Amino acid sequence: MKSLLKKKRLLCLFLAYFLVGVVFITFCSVSLYRDKVAEDDYWRDNLTTEEQTQKDVERISKNAVVVKSGTYIENLDALDIKGSTFTLTMIAWYSWQGDPELDLANNVHPYKGKITSMMMLFDKHEGNSNYQQARYTVNVSKTYWTKRFPLESHQLRVYLQSDYTADKVVFEPDLEDSGVNPSLSISGYDLVRAETGVYSIRNNSKFGNPDIPNNALYSELVTAVEINRDGLGLYAKCIIALLGTSLWVLIVMFINTKHKVDPLSMIPAALFGAVSNIMVGANLLPDALELGLLEYINVLGIMTIIGGAISIINVNRVRSQYKNFEYAQQIGNVMFYTVLILSVAGHILLPLSAYLF
Repeated sequence: MKSLLKKKRLLCLFLAYFLVGVVFITFCSVSLYRDKVAEDDYWRDNLTTEEQTQKDVERISKNAVVVKSGTYIENLDALDIKGSTFTLTMIAWYSWQGDPELDLANNVHPYKGKITSMMMLFDKHEGNSNYQQARYTVNVSKTYWTKRFPLESHQLRVYLQSDYTADKVVFEPDLEDSGVNPSLSISGYDLVRAETGVYSIRNNSKFGNPDIPNNALYSELVTAVEINRDGLGLYAKCIIALLGTSLWVLIVMFINTKHKVDPLSMIPAALFGAVSNIMVGANLLPDALELGLLEYINVLGIMTIIGGAISIINVNRVRSQYKNFEYAQQIGNVMFYTVLILSVAGHILLPLSAYLF
């Protein structure tokens, strides 16, 4: 009877920890994977105007000046995740027939951003043909997705909105000449893709101007760039202390099981190491932190520490109270391999689910 109770106790201990670990790792992996695959839908949605808005633009722009426009991104100057901004330098051009007084290069502004510098490169008006080309440095506010940080990808968009309403000016994308500098790079990221298109927006205010109709429509020239982490360098920096802590806990469990030593006092030091590891990545992110890979990995580390503590407490109790050293070793072995397998599986599956290969 005692033998049966011992086996049940061991089985319950194993199942409780194993099931919690499996559920946690599965939930986190699915969450990260869904966030990763959503990038394609997010890319398309933000380059496509809402259907009703597009119909309204087509209806009111029958007599508007069509401006063929394109962009070429020269450089991604800065990416500030903590400050929620990015800065890039781009060339934009505008070609149209008709009114030479439009001055498109000086009558655009970026959505949720500002042009910090502008240089007119060409300004030609010959007969009915008009062409302007300008170089802009643009600073844009962006709310970054941090769920997969530090193995994340980012989609950066600049919307150059015309100051003229869509009944006067609409953009037509110059897809042939638009592009991005193939040498464009920023430390820690690689270029994945880039695209130029036209988007339409409906303003919910006329800013007190009696000449602007309510819910006025405007045409926007949109330039989108997607960048992806170029490797595991930052990820390794964020979790290296945690890996050391997890390894230390596994060593402590092994010693406790095989050598009849009570190393429980070493566990608080491991917990302190896990907590301090969290601050490494947190200092790189905005204060409004989105739960994601960084937190999941640290919770996995805390689970490893808790599993080690549970194992050591139970092994010590069986040895000291029941003097059953064989059963104590069985508990230690089962918990050691359970914690080891879950820890290794988590550290493999979570980054694989998050990284955009």
